Formats: sequence, C-alpha cells, structure tokens
Amino acid sequence: MAIAIAGIAMISLGSCSTQSGRNAEVAAAIAAADAAAQSAANVSGGTEYADAMQSMPMGAVCWAAILEAVSSYGQRCIVAENDGFRAALNEARRRLDRKFLNSGWNDEQLAAFKRQMGEAETSEADLCSNADALGIYRETEKPGVEWLFKITDGLISRPGPPEWGTCL
Repeated sequence: MAIAIAGIAMISLGSCSTQSGRNAEVAAAIAAADAAAQSAANVSGGTEYADAMQSMPMGAVCWAAILEAVSSYGQRCIVAENDGFRAALNEARRRLDRKFLNSGWNDEQLAAFKRQMGEAETSEADLCSNADALGIYRETEKPGVEWLFKITDGLISRPGPPEWGTCL
C-alpha cells in the first residue's frame, strides 16, 4: 500500500534509472517489485489499494493522470500485458477524454496532459526500472475491469468540469 500511495503522490513515475530498457537489471527490478507487491498483497488481503481509491475524494483529472501513467507503463514495460486489462484501460481513458473535451478542454490541452502524465519524455529504461510504477500498474490491474469502470464512470458522472480532487 505504501508503495502504491507513494507512487500516486508522485504521479511522475519515471524516477529511477538503468543503462538500458530491456536488460537483465530491468528484468530483475521488475521481478523484485512484483515479489514485493505480492508479499504486501498477501499480508493486506490485496484490497487496500482498491479500497483506498474508492474512498478518497479523487477527481477525474487525478484518475485520468493515474490511468495515463498506468497505460504508458503497460505499453512500454509489460511485454505480455493482459489484453483484457489493456482494452478496459483504453476504454476508461476514452470515456475520460470525452468528459474533458465536453467540459472545455481542447485537443491540444488533452494531448499535452496525456504526454506529461504518461511520461512520454521519460526513457524506457528509467520508466521500466521504477518499482513504484510497476506497483501502481499491478494494483490498478488487480481489482479487475468492473472496478476500473466503477471508478471511471463515477467520476465522469459528476456534474461540472473535471477537477483534480485529492490525488494522494
């Protein structure tokens, strides 16, 4: 839980570095982060992250930032990404995009937001070696598609323009 919340607080997920994106060091870092996340899930019952995400007064902008970061990490770092999760993540992002565009954002603003939150300028080596980023990816994937859409649709249904809200 601490890894996931710390990573959310940063939103910027590419803070660690290695020499290359797909080398043995990156694979070892990913394996270690997966093992740590699994160990934490076994201790906590695996629902702390999902429960925290549902209970905090998060806004649609915060959620969109998290989903962009998760999406970027998955596309760039997870070789055998879950196709069902990828499709659901893309659909959730499209729903948020429509909310933003219908609320006064323009295409350029949305694209700039997505580039920044998805860490487009961060090297693959830096992004993929970040254990916090992997933890957030795994914790967002774990509760399943129904949970992903429950959070997304709840935030989209709020009246008014999208807001950050509390974004730990």
